[in-house]
Amino acid sequence: MSTWYREGIGLHVSLMNIQKRDAYADRLQRKMLLERRPVSGQIDLTYRCNLRCVHCFIPKERDKEELTFDDVISIINKIHKAGCLWLSLSGGEVFLREDSLDIYTYARKKGFLITILTNGTLINEKIAEYLANLPPHCIDITLNGITERVYEDVTQVEGSFAKVMKAIKLLAERNIPLTLKANGMKSNGHEIVMIKQFAERVLGKKRFRCDLALCAGIDGSKEPCKQRLAPDEIVYIQNSDEDMLACCREQFSRHNVDAPLREGYLFPCGLSSFHVDPYGKMRLCLFVKEPCADVESDDFLQSFARLQGYFLGLTTKAATRCRHCDIQYLCRQCPGRALAENGDMEQPIEFFCELAHRQEETKGELFSSHDSNARLS
Repeated sequence: MSTWYREGIGLHVSLMNIQKRDAYADRLQRKMLLERRPVSGQIDLTYRCNLRCVHCFIPKERDKEELTFDDVISIINKIHKAGCLWLSLSGGEVFLREDSLDIYTYARKKGFLITILTNGTLINEKIAEYLANLPPHCIDITLNGITERVYEDVTQVEGSFAKVMKAIKLLAERNIPLTLKANGMKSNGHEIVMIKQFAERVLGKKRFRCDLALCAGIDGSKEPCKQRLAPDEIVYIQNSDEDMLACCREQFSRHNVDAPLREGYLFPCGLSSFHVDPYGKMRLCLFVKEPCADVESDDFLQSFARLQGYFLGLTTKAATRCRHCDIQYLCRQCPGRALAENGDMEQPIEFFCELAHRQEETKGELFSSHDSNARLS
């Protein structure tokens, strides 16, 4: 799916056929954008989690009352009526809710292409068998280590590695569509390529994705930023795997400058997705808290169109270096991330700027080494 922020070169590696995916997604996104309808969306069923991951960007909210089962079903009905096709169920940890499978079943039978985002540690034989009988479009399990020590350094929960590995085995044995994803950080950078290799052995090719550049928390917390890999470390990881290098080359070859940003629009993204939090608030950007809509009481489609119109109408006011930068296509800078990290939608995030320039420096080497290898073969 097309997303509403810049991925950056090779930083968010999905190892799919980029051209084929983007062509279809872009056509659908343009059509839905004209009709002011969402292409995809995500419902976070809870912000509670059984892990304590050091890089987590989700706020720790303990006292708020989550949506009830009936509330969630009502919202799903509204989303279905709006014509949305892709729907993700996430958290926190989605399976901490006792009614998570009931919610999933209802949404699945409504015809959504559903992705379940989970840490996997609560998936047992009963859940695996249930999902085998009514499979989702995909299950995404986060695997931030291929050894117990590294994985549990990230999760800070003893015994969690054995649980996630058991879940992967249960789902793979039942041929349930499964993708493993990883977040690159200080404690696991040296295992990212090994996690990918494990995913290929167990699930086959193109069932792994990773994000090598962490963002600030959606509540503005800078704690996740402390876990970031250095730009040189990110480049080293990319250079350690041919699939990642191929993804980088393809993205380099297909780059284009964000024309809307050059023309003064603040959000150069498609804004064809939405996010509903566990308390019924809908946002078009996870990192921008206001404006939002109360989808329990408000008309969903009207709220989506109102929020979309607001963001599409925002224009740049500051003469930042981003507006005239020739390597925007390499950068993860976006207004939402900038707001979370800097408190200002237009202030450049220095880490992303440094990383983009480091990526640009490797461009010549990336293609020259590829040409040399091609001649040798």
